[in-house]
Amino acid sequence: MLALLAGTGTAAADAPAAVGDALAGPADVASGFESVRLTELGRYESNLFDEGGAEIIAYHAPTARLFVVNADLGGVDVLDVSDPTTPTKVADIDVAGELDGVDTANSVSASDDLVAVAIGADTPQEPGQVGLYDPESLDLRNTVTVGALPDKVTFTPDGTRALVANEAEPNDEYTTDPKGSVSIVDVSGGAASATVATAGFEAFVGREEELRDRGIRVFGPDATAAQDFEPEYVAVSDDSETAWVALQENNAIAEIDVDAAEVTDLWALGFKDYSLAGNELDASNEDGGVNVRNWPIHGILQPDAIAAYSPGEGDETYVVTANEGDSRDYDGFSEEAEVADLDLDPEAFDFDAIEGVDSVEELQAPENLGPKGVTTTLGDTDGDGLYEEIYAFGGRSFSIFTADGERVFDSGSDFEDITAQRYADEFNNDNTENTGDSRSDNKGPEPEGLTLGRIGDRFFAFVGLERVGGVMVYEITDPESPTFVDYVNDRDFGFPIRERIADGDAPASAAGDLGPEGLDYASAEESPTDQPLVFVGHEVSGTTTIFGVEEADEPVPFQVDLVAGEPNEVLGESEGDFYGRQERLIQYVHGDADGVTERDTWINSLAAETRDCLGGYESIEVHGDVATVEFTVKEGCELTLSLVSYSLPDGEFSFDTAGEQEMAAAATATFEGGEHTLDVSLPTGGDA
Repeated sequence: MLALLAGTGTAAADAPAAVGDALAGPADVASGFESVRLTELGRYESNLFDEGGAEIIAYHAPTARLFVVNADLGGVDVLDVSDPTTPTKVADIDVAGELDGVDTANSVSASDDLVAVAIGADTPQEPGQVGLYDPESLDLRNTVTVGALPDKVTFTPDGTRALVANEAEPNDEYTTDPKGSVSIVDVSGGAASATVATAGFEAFVGREEELRDRGIRVFGPDATAAQDFEPEYVAVSDDSETAWVALQENNAIAEIDVDAAEVTDLWALGFKDYSLAGNELDASNEDGGVNVRNWPIHGILQPDAIAAYSPGEGDETYVVTANEGDSRDYDGFSEEAEVADLDLDPEAFDFDAIEGVDSVEELQAPENLGPKGVTTTLGDTDGDGLYEEIYAFGGRSFSIFTADGERVFDSGSDFEDITAQRYADEFNNDNTENTGDSRSDNKGPEPEGLTLGRIGDRFFAFVGLERVGGVMVYEITDPESPTFVDYVNDRDFGFPIRERIADGDAPASAAGDLGPEGLDYASAEESPTDQPLVFVGHEVSGTTTIFGVEEADEPVPFQVDLVAGEPNEVLGESEGDFYGRQERLIQYVHGDADGVTERDTWINSLAAETRDCLGGYESIEVHGDVATVEFTVKEGCELTLSLVSYSLPDGEFSFDTAGEQEMAAAATATFEGGEHTLDVSLPTGGDA
């Protein structure tokens, strides 16, 4: 059967992103959970910093074991997680010691009866192997040969087959470029009788120009489509009959008929238009901090992890993508450049629509797009040597597609908006240093890992941000209208990573979890504690962290005020106007328990005696269900200050409803000269 080519998806991806409010609460769906949050339960530490000590992970419910790829070991750590608060290493699988001609384990997957480990060859361009292990005894039951550089291995839900994405990257000189493929390892008769079938891309050889016209990237030097396609990740339908494979560098998805071991469809993921409202980004690491705005750039989605789900009985399947981005950068060929390096066509850009920019020279300035990493392989639309369009790596988002390639949702600028509000000074940090804004010119927060979880009749996506760290949680029960639920990040942004951890002066985990790579989910039925669990492997800190998925009170709109003196029990009850005609109000924020939606300062209206003693203050920050503010009182002064939270009816402030705004919590103290902090809890559904 000749492989089909679906539409590019470009029109959908270049349309305005279907982005919900970045700080919206969960959808109103009937369930035992009004909302959920992640709570850290326990952590295993490999004590390996930036050595890949915890990468791809797989949970095995029958033994309550977690299998964790340890690149430094070259194999897999086996953790007992029967008590999630104290995960303990009980063994390891040393694939390099057990097998000849292999390099290291790349990924792992578990079925009820087997653990499959994808193992690369000593020479990455040679065929790799999959080791099939007993999950309890850890005995090697069989090995089978697969394609070059086996990356992601995934069992089908029925456990009868293990699918392997063979990435088949070229050597550094780009003189050897093996064919990408997907190996289908049939273990339905047991590991000892395992067989391998291969789904390749030979049917597309000779059709490279057609593929490019459809938006699929085929761009390696002298490479055929079969060589150029580099399978990265695999997702499988609930019925185990269909698989979807991410071709990351090619910005495409391949559909596989599992029984036939055949590529049956191929569709482009399209591009993200960063000039549209809702698709903002910070594109420079030299603009002085957070600067999330629109720019005339197209983002190449290029997902790493993908997953598939069907939200209802008999419903169609949807594919969820973590849009990391990736480039080809070899000695023999590199597509990487910066916007400042490109010869831009000044006639192609509408400078009236670009705020603060009037020319190509200004567009390429360091504080604008100058340092932004881009590809040289796209954008010269008429072949005259000038770039009419700019294409950058990654979408800084997650997306949801129908099974035939229509994009129905993209999270837009959510990830940068949320992390900027939570960690303004540490915004777009890298994962090996605490230097804010250092990744804005590259791929920003870089969503890489992804897992899905079902709680009752509701579905959730858990997305790991490789650079700044942490896990984003969205409810995706309605694929066309997901909602942000939670963001957790235990990273210590104040710890000197380079100065202490990298130099061996502090433990690898001293700055918390760094570089989330692989994620897995255990439902309540699979969990050893009857609580849904999320497992996260962190390749930089070498830590494996276990989160419990907990019921949370439904976030309600709030107002938080920093005021001089005592707070009002009810906001509307004060002489003249609130806080004495605003003479006591220093600053406020509005939002809900997931973050801030509006903020302002009233410093100029303060009473002189307060303003003269206030040495300065930071913006009120919201972390989970707590608001925090840091401030300085000048030496020789004494100030009584309060941080107070109120309910906010209908989510918007109005003088007409101020009398309904009852105080939820307050922190009041008298401060002398120095630096100080106030914390206050936010209102939740139980307070409303």
